[in-house]
Amino acid sequence: MQSRFFANDNRRTQIDWALAMWNRAPLLLRSLLAAVAVTGTATVVWGILIQSNLRLSPRLPWAAVCMAVFLVFYWKFLKGWGWPQSTTAARRASLRAEPLSSLVWRWSLLAGGLGLAASIVLFIVSHRLIRWPQAPRSDLSYIPFITLLPSLLISALVAGISEEAGFRGYMQGPLERRYGPAMGIAITSIVFGLAHLSHGIFLPAILFDMGWGALYGLLTYHSGSIVPAIVLHSSADALEFVAAWKFRPTAPAPLVWMSGPDKLLWFNCVLVVLLGSASVWAFQRLARMRPNPSAGTFSGPPTRGS
Repeated sequence: MQSRFFANDNRRTQIDWALAMWNRAPLLLRSLLAAVAVTGTATVVWGILIQSNLRLSPRLPWAAVCMAVFLVFYWKFLKGWGWPQSTTAARRASLRAEPLSSLVWRWSLLAGGLGLAASIVLFIVSHRLIRWPQAPRSDLSYIPFITLLPSLLISALVAGISEEAGFRGYMQGPLERRYGPAMGIAITSIVFGLAHLSHGIFLPAILFDMGWGALYGLLTYHSGSIVPAIVLHSSADALEFVAAWKFRPTAPAPLVWMSGPDKLLWFNCVLVVLLGSASVWAFQRLARMRPNPSAGTFSGPPTRGS
């Protein structure tokens, strides 16, 4: 009994020492490492599960079921559940998964949805202005439908939950409180864009990823919760994954500099302006409806050693 007591006491001492060392690190470094850890954990687990599923028993979608269960407990852990108890409050605050009223929910989804729609149309317009590299189409024909569809949907859910929890929660929140919302969102969005370099090094694509990061960051700041961003992020990825699976890529449209503008291009340009303007209006309504508590905690640049 005495040896167990000393073992537990030693373990608590080690945890306290690790937390003290962590708190001494610069805030930007801590936030970056937290984002990488939170996002990377779920991504690696899902990668191992789906690869094992496809290699061992592709006709049975057990990886999607296991990952759904993992996400439930992972979400609970990030929200403060489980060991170590000494970090419960910090994990809960870092996740920023606060409950929202139905009114805030509606305006959050409207503002973010309109902004997301405007960015997607702008993405389409950009293909008439710049020659984008043609990404090779993955051959998914060998995967049975009963495994493929739930795997695509879980992939979208993993991306939405892990990236919003890591970047807009664990990273952006502390940066907002230290440097202010504009700088916090900007830094997080830049890192978010650079984190997608694995998709290819192409400047317009990186800028779009940064823009989507800024949109989700703005939505999180004004709503006070990452949950609306998770809903939109996961939904957009699910549509993208299913579209890439069901629709074969067509020949790229000619650049406007070669063919001249047509009615579809002008229509899309007008649509970008209308959707973007509506999104700005909805965000303004959302901002007036729910001032973000973290906005009042900004106290200027950090002191030395922060």
